[in-house]
Amino acid sequence: MTIAAALLLTGGALAAQDVQTDPIQCWWRTSAGAVRVGEGFSVVLTCAIVETDAATVVVDRSRLEPSVVQFAPFEVLGGAPQGADLRTDQRRFFQYEYRLRLIAENMFGKDASLPETKISYRVQSKVGKNTAIQGRDQTYLMPPHSIRVMSLVPADASDIRDTSAETFGDIDQLAFRANLFTVVGVTLFVLAGLLALLAVVRFVRRYRTATTTAERPITDGAILRGVGRELAAVRRDRTSGGGWTPELAARALAALRVAGTYAVGRRVGYQAIDPRRRATEPTLSNGRLILRSGLFRGTPVAVSGAVTAQTVTRELARDGGNSNARRTAMLESLAQALTTFTVAGYSRDGKLDDGALDEALETGFTVLKRMRLEQTWVMKRLAMRRGAAVPMDTRVWSR
Repeated sequence: MTIAAALLLTGGALAAQDVQTDPIQCWWRTSAGAVRVGEGFSVVLTCAIVETDAATVVVDRSRLEPSVVQFAPFEVLGGAPQGADLRTDQRRFFQYEYRLRLIAENMFGKDASLPETKISYRVQSKVGKNTAIQGRDQTYLMPPHSIRVMSLVPADASDIRDTSAETFGDIDQLAFRANLFTVVGVTLFVLAGLLALLAVVRFVRRYRTATTTAERPITDGAILRGVGRELAAVRRDRTSGGGWTPELAARALAALRVAGTYAVGRRVGYQAIDPRRRATEPTLSNGRLILRSGLFRGTPVAVSGAVTAQTVTRELARDGGNSNARRTAMLESLAQALTTFTVAGYSRDGKLDDGALDEALETGFTVLKRMRLEQTWVMKRLAMRRGAAVPMDTRVWSR
């Protein structure tokens, strides 16, 4: 069948474009190929009509409503359009479902046919953008469709199996369920991602310091760098001054006690100082190192260590030979250096053994070098993986 698909006016000339296709195609589908008298069953009418930019088939659907259509000898119990129309590139599909039953005493063992059904339509051809030409009314004739009464199959049936009863409404319902499951799946995936993020945060927090930056005004690295500067200053003063003095020994002792605190796994004490108070109270630095946190001469902080030679000796006894030989030798030399500086710093007769003090100072540099290595990020992570009892970066406490 030929349809005048479009008439385009260009420069006063009329151009016609024809499309060789069936304007409408319809078919029946029943929920059962054989029924019993009085048994209800479904009949679905599916139609495919042409719908392009050039031409559109308009069907008179008012004559297909369940309240209007008749299928003698069957009785129409009800029905409705099935879902929204489906659209492809050149076709539009629509469905109507009818509920039928047969009430007849003379149809047992016979074929009952759906009568020929006429579907009225017309072709609407588009001319220009907003102009359309309505074609004449045409009729599409649906052939009869046989249904066997009782349990036998109709004589003209092509298949002994009943076809499925899915309609466009069922397709819409399945699509809705699929979209719902997609939304639920995405939601669960997002929740799983959030839970994984929380797990990562908890994992990272295990390796963070126990105190915040505001609670801890100076880092371990800054403290050890300050200890190194103090020991270097003591060495310069000892060289330029011509020998050791009790004051130099006390300064070296204060710095070495801080480094020794890290060596035995104790906590270093610190206290932020008001700059104005520091100027009026010079004794605040007695036995403690005055360091500055941050860049550009930040807040002054007094840092001190509570380690003595007796503390190191007890640490050696507690290890009971379980530590490696290098650590044991370091702790033994640290205890000896602390003893040397303590005796020199608090000596009453003023007699100092420069050789012993020089050796103790070198021990201080050795211990400091070892502690600065242990306070690097890599060494801290390795210590935590080995199950260290106290993480290195928590060995600071505030007074």
